[in-house]
Amino acid sequence: MGHDLLTIYYLKGIEYLLAVAYLPLFVLFWRFATPKAPVAAAAPARDEAPGWDDRLAGYFRLPGDLLHHPGHAWARAEGDTVVIGLNDFAQRLVGPIDHLRLPAPGTELAQSRPAFSLVSGERSVAVLAPVGGTVIEVNREAASDPDTVKRSPYGRGWLLKVRDPQMTAQLKALMSGELARRWMETVWEQLSAEAAGAELGLVCQDGGVPVDGMARALSPEHWEQVARRYLLTEDERFEGGSDA
Repeated sequence: MGHDLLTIYYLKGIEYLLAVAYLPLFVLFWRFATPKAPVAAAAPARDEAPGWDDRLAGYFRLPGDLLHHPGHAWARAEGDTVVIGLNDFAQRLVGPIDHLRLPAPGTELAQSRPAFSLVSGERSVAVLAPVGGTVIEVNREAASDPDTVKRSPYGRGWLLKVRDPQMTAQLKALMSGELARRWMETVWEQLSAEAAGAELGLVCQDGGVPVDGMARALSPEHWEQVARRYLLTEDERFEGGSDA
């Protein structure tokens, strides 16, 4: 009887060892024999949604649905009304804005003539009107908080609304699309060339992003003169408007 028990335990032990030995082979066989579940294709990485409609070489925001004046103000038609604002290049060129001098409702503006001004400290810089017409509204939010223009120059930082019967003809004189992009590229090349005489790093942060207040970086003592040159108001005087 004892001999039979030893025989049984001996045979069971061999079976156990064989089972353990064949387990890896079974696993390999199962992997090959079982069809693999399809692996979901990795979703393409989404680019971070830009804060603006379009960007120019990663530098200045230039929405393609707006019309642009060479003096760096923009215009957007809304029925028989045109909204006016300051573009991204201009607000970066000037830097901190303490006050906005905006024309009062009812003021008559002329296209390519001073329309409003940006005040920083004791100095001010005028900006040309992209279109002429009667001012029917000013942005009180931007007037009371000029930083709105810095944060959202194409949105909440709009400045004026004007109306004129001849607005269609005036809008045709402004730039849009590829023409506006080429123009902005030319302006940036001009500014870069001016900075190259000293050091391009003056107007660009690490990575090439323009600093806020590029005119100040180029000429701390006479920054407003640099700004006026690029805003095309070097020989213009702005009279009127009120401090925000």
